[in-house]
Amino acid sequence: MLLGKCTREKLTDTPYASWFKKNYDDYSVDTATAEILREKLKNKNLMIFMGTWCGDSRREVPRMFKILDYCGIKPVDIQLIMVDSHDSVYKQSPTHEERGLNIHRVPDLLVFQKGNEIGRIVESPVNSLEKDLVAIVEGHNYVPNYQIVPLLVKLFDKENTKQINEHLDHIYTEAKPLMKHPAELTSYGHVLMAASEKEKAEIAFKLNTMLYPDNPNMFEALGNYYHSTGNETLANENLEKARLLKSQQAPKKSQ
Repeated sequence: MLLGKCTREKLTDTPYASWFKKNYDDYSVDTATAEILREKLKNKNLMIFMGTWCGDSRREVPRMFKILDYCGIKPVDIQLIMVDSHDSVYKQSPTHEERGLNIHRVPDLLVFQKGNEIGRIVESPVNSLEKDLVAIVEGHNYVPNYQIVPLLVKLFDKENTKQINEHLDHIYTEAKPLMKHPAELTSYGHVLMAASEKEKAEIAFKLNTMLYPDNPNMFEALGNYYHSTGNETLANENLEKARLLKSQQAPKKSQ
């Protein structure tokens, strides 16, 4: 596993070259769209967060580099950051370039202009890498994947966790249409735990049980959270709920 600031050349070494070279060579750049990008990406800086352990990163990052190569982007304008997969440092770099950037899925491709982020592609493109990048640099209303996390980030900036807990039902109503998969908040909860933002992590895990009340994995994640924070009463309550849901959903044996 590569960690921290990294050069693109590292990805062409063994063992990473086996997937980097294949996915780079196999990708066909949308040259018509990339020609628009060639000019628009001038004077922009890029950050790519990825994990060499992550299948999405292995697929998308070589494609990103092939597009950026086609557009003639200089290596000095691309910062490549490798993050960890272990629980205690989940989605973190040893030198913490991710701090303040809300990196919760990888890969992430962030676009900066004069030091300010103008947009990002989260994990995979909405349309295509080329078209998503054009939408970002042209200032369109580009909405990346995983919108539930930006919603919570805004709430955390405006209110403390006690206030948020008091109107979690209202947040549920706002969050429900944004959710596409339960892993979105589970992953974010683990990111918050690794960053020692435990009260915020509790909100992410609790909200997930409200959004997916029939999914035992959501209650198991919340139970494990409470166990890690020493609240054994709530840990057992949620783990028991998970066990009950699993038993109810288990296929019945034929007589």
